This record gives sequence, C-alpha cells and structure tokens, in this order.
Amino acid sequence: MNNRNTDRIVFLDYTRILAFVSVLIGHKYIEPITDAMQDEDIHSSLRLLAEVAFQICYGGAAGVVVFFLTSGYIISHVLQSEPTQEFIIKRIFRIYPLFIFAVVMQALLDRYVSGIPFADFWLWIPRLLLLGDYFGVPPVIGSVEWTLRIEIAFYAFMAIMKVGGILRHQNYLPAVFILATGALHYLPPFPSAPGLAFAYFSTYAPFLFIGSCIYLIEKKKAPVNMCIVAIAVIMYSFFIKTTMYLPNWTNLNYGIIAVGIFLAAWLFRKSMSDGPIIRILSTLTYSVYLFHNWLWAYIEIPLNNFVLQEALIKPMTVVILFSFCYVINKTVEEYGLKAGRKVIGVIRSRKKIASTQFESV
Repeated sequence: MNNRNTDRIVFLDYTRILAFVSVLIGHKYIEPITDAMQDEDIHSSLRLLAEVAFQICYGGAAGVVVFFLTSGYIISHVLQSEPTQEFIIKRIFRIYPLFIFAVVMQALLDRYVSGIPFADFWLWIPRLLLLGDYFGVPPVIGSVEWTLRIEIAFYAFMAIMKVGGILRHQNYLPAVFILATGALHYLPPFPSAPGLAFAYFSTYAPFLFIGSCIYLIEKKKAPVNMCIVAIAVIMYSFFIKTTMYLPNWTNLNYGIIAVGIFLAAWLFRKSMSDGPIIRILSTLTYSVYLFHNWLWAYIEIPLNNFVLQEALIKPMTVVILFSFCYVINKTVEEYGLKAGRKVIGVIRSRKKIASTQFESV
C-alpha cells in the first residue's frame, strides 16, 4: 500500500469496520456473549473467547477508542496538504448533514410512532450544532453523538495548530499533546452536567493524540522517543481518570486492547488488501454508527408483529439497518459531501478572481 497523500489508506478502512462492528455487537449482541462466559456446559476455550469478545465489545468502548485513534491518524494526514479553511469546510459537511438528518428523523419517529412530544425549541439549536453538553442538553440518537463532540473539538484543535504554525514544526507536536493531556487531566471533569455521561471528554479525547503520534512516527515527522513518551503519558492519564470518573469500568481493558488493535493494523498495513466490500463497509461506518442505537427499536416493531421465528428478528434487523444506511449514505451523506465540495469550489474561484484582479492592478 502506498501512503502518498493522494492514495487511500487501506488499513484505516479495516479499523473503521472493526470499530463499528464491535460497537454494534456491544450495544445489541452483548447478552449472548455474557451468557457464554457463564455457561459451564461449554468448553473452557469458548468461554475464554467469549471473555475476550466481552472485553472488546462491552459498551462499544473499545470500538469508540479505535474510532478516535483512526481519526487522530487521518486528520494528521490530511492536514499535511489541505488548506485550513478547506479542512474545516470538509469536516463540517462530513459531520453535520447526516447528523442533523438523524436527529430530525428520530424526533419524527418518536413523535408519530411512540407519541413522544417534540423537544422544546430552545433545545434544538445547541443539539443540532453538537453543542448540547455546553448547555446541559439531554443526548439524542441513542447517546452516540458525544463522540462527535470530541471529534469536532479535535478538528478545531488541529486547525489552530496549523494556523499557529505548529504543523510546520511537527517535532513539537508530541510535547503539545502532553501539555493538552495534562490540562484535561487536572482541569475539572467535562462534562459534568446532570444526565450527561460524566467526564467523557476529559477521559477519551487524548486518544486522538495517540493516533496522531502513530502517524508522526510513521512519517518521521517527530522523534520516536517523544511520541512514545506522549503515548505513555496519555495511557497513564486514561487509567487514572477511568479510576476516578468511571469506577464501574476499571475491570475492563478496552483502552489498551483498542490501542493494541490499532497498532497491529498499522504494523500490518502493507499486507491489507483493498476491495469493494471493504470500501462499502468502511463507507457505511458513519451512518451505521449514527442510526444503530435508536433506529434498531423502530425496525424491530414491524418484525415483532410479522416474523414468527424470534431467532430471525435480530439478523433481519441488521440487514434492514445496513440497507437503510446504504441508501442514506448514497443520498443524504453524499449530497452533504458534494455540497461541501461546491462551497470549496466557490471559495477557490473567488480567491482566483481576487488574485487575478490584484495582479492586474
């Protein structure tokens, strides 16, 4: 696999797929795994495999961390060549159109299928702008949007690094990541509003820095020893913050497992082959992630009424979910991306005209 800026980074397709599959299993298929762990009638090796699967999938935690590592890597990559303004526009049109569609769709289904009233008007603006935590707004779409808030904050952070000239001296980035991790470690936990997942930003945001450090190591843009120190500091901070803020999760090893999975994929990246199925599944990552945790129940309503065999309900739900997400990807998501490209095209045209007029003066 060639890693030039113009080439597809194939191993990231694999990490995305593994991440969203583990999240889907963790949210919708964890009970069979826990049953297998406790079933003394099955072979101990199978129980061991169930325990490993439990560590990887429970709560979708490891998958979410892999998402962050993947994002940290790819954002560091694209910022090497993308102008800051275009980077911001692309990220906005990548995240917001499908997210807004999902939020509105859930509100409509909640209202007209479940009889749940629409949220008060004052909740909609911060919710649709992904600023809900700053106003204590209750989460939506199955509470998965918290990861998008971390992503957006990272985009802004890295854009500031580029505007400030730090990306011209990327050997300093590991030190910046250490300082940022230290700030998150010692500042008050965020978010802390009632009804929100406590301190998730403080706990998980630094994983994006690890993905960036791995990129810096690969491209030899920062000293390896400094990158390793930064990764070690981030992991140590994660262990401490998990103990402080998430005591119920201290018996799970999802953080170190996720980093191990990503590192393994990175180390074997040159042996990973591209293909249409891999690309389709990777492309569906975002839509499946946004819809799976709440649309699932609405898909099951008609299936429970018409499907006679209960064992078929979950597999059929998966098929319908993926089919729906494929359609949404080809419409809402791609239209959003095209709109972003059009905006960039307009900006480039205006800059070209302005440059020509300036040169002619």
